Amino acid sequence: MPSMYDIYRRHRVEYDRLVNAEDHERHLPAFLRSVVDWRGQTVLEGGLGTGRVTESYVEQARRVVGCDREEHMLAAARERLARHADKLELRVADNLDLPLLPKKTHVFIEGWSWGHSIVDGPGSVADVAAALFAQVEKNLAPGGLVVLIETLGTNVLSPAAPHPRLAEFYQLLQSRHGLQQTAISTDYRFDFAAAAAETLGFFFGEAMGRAVRAAGSAVVPEWTGVWFGPVPS
Repeated sequence: MPSMYDIYRRHRVEYDRLVNAEDHERHLPAFLRSVVDWRGQTVLEGGLGTGRVTESYVEQARRVVGCDREEHMLAAARERLARHADKLELRVADNLDLPLLPKKTHVFIEGWSWGHSIVDGPGSVADVAAALFAQVEKNLAPGGLVVLIETLGTNVLSPAAPHPRLAEFYQLLQSRHGLQQTAISTDYRFDFAAAAAETLGFFFGEAMGRAVRAAGSAVVPEWTGVWFGPVPS
């Protein structure tokens, strides 16, 4: 199994195969539309990847600045979002070192990318979280919104943080940063059970592949958490 960073660097086709099967009932885009009025908004997105989250709001937004640490992923996003190229600006940048934009934005959003910094980053969870928020705050207008999308578990029956550092981080998002939290079912649906086992095994390891294969279903349960609210002060 390649590392997640190697996947982002080299395996965008396989990555898209995974995320295109995710949230087959489209619960996440519906929820994002319910908590954010995207019309005319300027949006900064961190960890944009191939643009799967961006697709849910880009048509309504006025302008989107999207950042990702891998040009490999941004190339796929340019293809996916080509019809919105006139309002899209993509930059190579890590979540811990976002560019300082000339104009403040109304919304910051990220999907499944801050969690990697939390799990792998040096120092305490609180310190890494503070560094991530500092990158947002320098670019977000007063009263702007933060929307954070992170995992609450794959191939599990109920939502829970899959790593101790994530559990601590998720608690901080509510207790220290004052964000609201919602858990959403974002189940995967593949054409065949074997495809589910192969794809999830590639991304999450052999143990996951064996578990999905044993279940024998083309639908694999997944939970996603969304934390949202005004920019923390």
